[in-house]
Amino acid sequence: MGADLAAMVAARAPGPDAEPEARLRASEVIGLAFADELARARDPEEPTDPLPLRSDVSSSAHDRAAAIERALGWARTSGATWDGIEPVIDEGGNASMRASRALSPGETIVVLPRRLVIVDRTPGLSPRDAIATWLALEIRRSESRWAPYLATLPVHLAELPMFHVIDALAGTTAFALVTEDRRDVRRSYEALPTELRGRLSLADFAWGCAIAQSRGFHAPGSVEHRIALLPVVDLFDHQLGDTTWTFDPSDGTFSITTERAFLAGEPVGFPYGDHSNTQLYVHYGFTGPANTASEAGLVFERAADPVTAVAAHLLCDAPLDAPARVRVGLALDHRFVRALSLARLLACGPTDRALLAAEGLAAYGDVPWLGVDLEARAFVAIERAAQCGLEALDAAVRAPVPLAIERVRDAERAVLEGVLAFARIVSEQVGVPDPARVRAAADTLAAETRGVDRLVRPYLHALAESLG
Repeated sequence: MGADLAAMVAARAPGPDAEPEARLRASEVIGLAFADELARARDPEEPTDPLPLRSDVSSSAHDRAAAIERALGWARTSGATWDGIEPVIDEGGNASMRASRALSPGETIVVLPRRLVIVDRTPGLSPRDAIATWLALEIRRSESRWAPYLATLPVHLAELPMFHVIDALAGTTAFALVTEDRRDVRRSYEALPTELRGRLSLADFAWGCAIAQSRGFHAPGSVEHRIALLPVVDLFDHQLGDTTWTFDPSDGTFSITTERAFLAGEPVGFPYGDHSNTQLYVHYGFTGPANTASEAGLVFERAADPVTAVAAHLLCDAPLDAPARVRVGLALDHRFVRALSLARLLACGPTDRALLAAEGLAAYGDVPWLGVDLEARAFVAIERAAQCGLEALDAAVRAPVPLAIERVRDAERAVLEGVLAFARIVSEQVGVPDPARVRAAADTLAAETRGVDRLVRPYLHALAESLG
């Protein structure tokens, strides 16, 4: 029912270019029109089966190690250069990079010419789907100019959770992300042109998506979102603070430069991005032991009022038939502002919505400060959403789990407990209509705060401004 209901609501909603206020006004009419359907709506989300692995290919660690050696020779012949580093291939056929000599900060250690950067631009397909279909077809072509590089790619990525049972992730945001990834891959495969599906199995396409997800980078020099595959570069393990990269648009070269000193023999990493352990596990199949970038999902209960439910759907993409899971970290960034906006919207009554529609929303369609009473109700919703997230974690059967998944669960729990503490601290201040006192409370916290204080300090400063 979920997809049908969303389609019915979309048919009556203003177009994609409509102002947020128009969407808010439309929710009054749409919510009443579909009140009965919304009341019957139930969460349809069920865990999907793991995606199939390719069964027609095999590769030994020895074969992959030999392929990497051949690909490095091919890359050098094609214009790639590297200095001060060397690949290390372990007994499992996995590659990493280490310093072959002492390195100083600011040394250029890799230069990749534009002709070795793979960026697919297949019309009508998303960047991921374009790369995925290209990979699955191109790897079969023995005469492909990319054959030496393609032979280095793992033929299976069984370590990625999209390909295996994820019961140990139950209750986590990672579980929700993996489940959605599986659905998305299946939907995307079914949406491929018939001719393409005739040449590719679901397992082929899923493998291509997994490669794009785990080895793809944002295409250097591209303003729009494009996925690029970077030979040589994808041999580096993930590590923040080791190296950085630059792109020279004049000749299209991609360069990697050291950010710190290295001793000979020391591992040298490359930053995949400032990802949480949740993201690292879902997209790459590993976690970091000292990863400070954490996130979790605030689980906002579905609004009982049909108008509010439709407004949350049109303005915040909240599901019509399920709780809304909003991913946040312990920072008052755009994601947390979005969560606060949803909490304010869920706390709105008809008078509040009419005021918003008349006076306008904040940037990006967010719900602004509307006074102490509404803010107090919003923080009740935030507190409940954090509590729901914790209850989901606690409800899961907690058998012994792999260390990587334990890190995911522990990091998500710490974020949810931090948000819960934040909501309780702020709730005490919201009821104090004294901006000087609120500002003083904020100023007791250091500017460079960590943990829950990264939420408390900037929010209290914003609250003091709102109070006047």
